[in-house]
Amino acid sequence: MKIRKYILDTNILIELIRENPQVVEHLRKVGTNRCCMSVISSQELLYGAYNAPIRYQEQELIRIHKVMCRFPIVPLPEDGRDFGRTKADLVKRGLIIDDFDISIAGTALKNDMTVVTDNTKHFSRIEGLKVENWMNQPGGPASCEL
Repeated sequence: MKIRKYILDTNILIELIRENPQVVEHLRKVGTNRCCMSVISSQELLYGAYNAPIRYQEQELIRIHKVMCRFPIVPLPEDGRDFGRTKADLVKRGLIIDDFDISIAGTALKNDMTVVTDNTKHFSRIEGLKVENWMNQPGGPASCEL
């Protein structure tokens, strides 16, 4: 049986930083060793810290560093094929989503991972992508796959 791997979207990582009980519990159940984050999410988190008022920057960087150290950071696929194919498909269907989300989805598709996000509306538009939402799901993670 193949073990499912998860790529955590930026909004889920932020909830981990905030110690959201639902997200923390789901992470405990699946195990940190089965999770990773995209280089895109690390950039978004760091942008958020550096964009904070100067008096909070050091505190935010420490909080982000603690979360970033828990997960491998997965680079973007070198060839970009999944990004290009996915974005073209979405545009043809009139379903525009953020390029960063498409990049995270492309990484997940290339590596056969499930995206964990609170933004299932956008990610569920991507054909073949496995998506779970660990937010506010008392009975377990909500998932969908096209």
